[in-house]
Amino acid sequence: MFNLSTLEQEQVKSARILYYDFFNGFFVFELLDGRLQVALEQLEILLCAPLNEVAGESMEMLKTELENNGIANFKEEFSRLFALPFGEKQVGMHLSHYYENCIGAESLLKMRTLLKKSDVRVETSNFKETEEHLGFLFGFMRHLLESGNEELAEEVFLFIQDAYYGLIAEIKARKDARLYLSLALILESFIEFESTIYR
Repeated sequence: MFNLSTLEQEQVKSARILYYDFFNGFFVFELLDGRLQVALEQLEILLCAPLNEVAGESMEMLKTELENNGIANFKEEFSRLFALPFGEKQVGMHLSHYYENCIGAESLLKMRTLLKKSDVRVETSNFKETEEHLGFLFGFMRHLLESGNEELAEEVFLFIQDAYYGLIAEIKARKDARLYLSLALILESFIEFESTIYR
């Protein structure tokens, strides 16, 4: 990873884990309710060294929103963008949506195969989605980095990165996206950074 010392490599890894957990908390609906304090603490840390100016401005906006209104507007916007079937075009949250233009296709089978190489299994009692859900995959990447499974993390990232660019594009296309537009801009900076690690 670049020409970094062992300490610097550990610091970069810690930052990457933080980013994956940050996105996991906002892109899995079931996690939103308990996320306020954690998200504020994460933003404080991320704002110390944002990846670029756009990401920094987006983080500031999210921090202000959380301080002033809590998580309520995130839940409302999440439902509107990702869950409700009326209004503007629903934003896809599954790999198959971006790769096969449907849900539950080859991408799901590929992710199940990759998941079997790890010790992670989807907890179906509190998470209703499948292994190809983009919110779940943020958490999976965090786990792989935390457990030191860099080889599998690279394989997973290289498979999923284009879907994240698709997610970003679909959020940007929604005129009613505000909070998730800021999250998409931060995510765009992060995925670009991650791609430099795995090229």
